[in-house]
Amino acid sequence: MANKKTNISVVLPVHELVGEENMKLFNNAMTSIGNQEVKPDSVLIVTPKGSDVYKKLKDMDLTSHGVKTTILENPGGTDFSSQVNYGVSQCKTEWFSILEFDDEYSSKWFKNVVKYKEAHKDVDVFMPIIIDVNQKDGSFMGLTNEAVWANSFSDELGVLDNNALLSFQNFNIDGITMKTEAFNESGGLKSNIKLTFIYEFLLRITFKDQKVMVIPKLGYKHLNQRPDSLFVKYKEEMDPVEANWWLAQAKKEYYFDNEREITYEETT
Repeated sequence: MANKKTNISVVLPVHELVGEENMKLFNNAMTSIGNQEVKPDSVLIVTPKGSDVYKKLKDMDLTSHGVKTTILENPGGTDFSSQVNYGVSQCKTEWFSILEFDDEYSSKWFKNVVKYKEAHKDVDVFMPIIIDVNQKDGSFMGLTNEAVWANSFSDELGVLDNNALLSFQNFNIDGITMKTEAFNESGGLKSNIKLTFIYEFLLRITFKDQKVMVIPKLGYKHLNQRPDSLFVKYKEEMDPVEANWWLAQAKKEYYFDNEREITYEETT
C-alpha cells in the first residue's frame, strides 16, 4: 500500500560522526524513519557548512530508507539550536519533527501523529512519551513527558501549559512534531541559553498559547549518558550554582522572541 502524504519533514541535526559507534547510531536513527508504518514526506539532515560530516554523508547511500533525504549545510553555528533552526527554515511541509542522530522513533510514531492531528486540529505541537535508556548497556532509565497525563497536573489532561511548566521542568522536545509556521513565529530555539534552552523554548511557546499535547504512546527512544553529548558536557562543566542560574534565566527570557545577550558571571 502506498504511503500517504503526512506533510511532515524530519529535521535531523548532525554536527559530527566520528567512530564506528556513532555511525551505527546514525544508521539506527535512519532505519527508525524507514520502519515507520506511516512515513514522513522527507528527511532534512543538517550539517555544519564545509564540515567533514557533510562530505561523509554525501558519499553515503541514504535511499534505502524509502524517504526523500536531503543533506543541508548550515552556514550558521554548529550548536543544536542553530542546526534545528536552519533545518526548519528549509522545511517545505506544514509540520516538522526533530530526531537526534543517536536516537530512534518507535515504528508507530507518525501513524499516531497523523491520527491525533486529525482529531485535535487546535494543537500546534505533539510530543511523544520518551523512553530513556542508558548508552552503556541499554538499560531502562525512565520516561519523559508522561507527567501531563496525571490528573490535575495541568488545566487540560494531556496538554502541557505554561503554569505547569513553571513548576515542573522535566520535558524534552526530542521527537516533537510541530507546525512549521508556529515554530518560526515563536522565534525558534535560542543558542545563547546553555543547558535550559529546551525548557525556555517550551515556556515561550506555551506563553504564546501554542497548544502542546503529549500523545499517550511510547514514541521515541532517547540515548542517555553518551559521553560526547551536549548535555553530558554541560553537566560535567557546570556546578549546581551555574545550572540553577541558567534555569532562572530560562524563566526570564521566555518573554522575548529574540536572543538577548546573556553572560554568566561566577559569584563569590
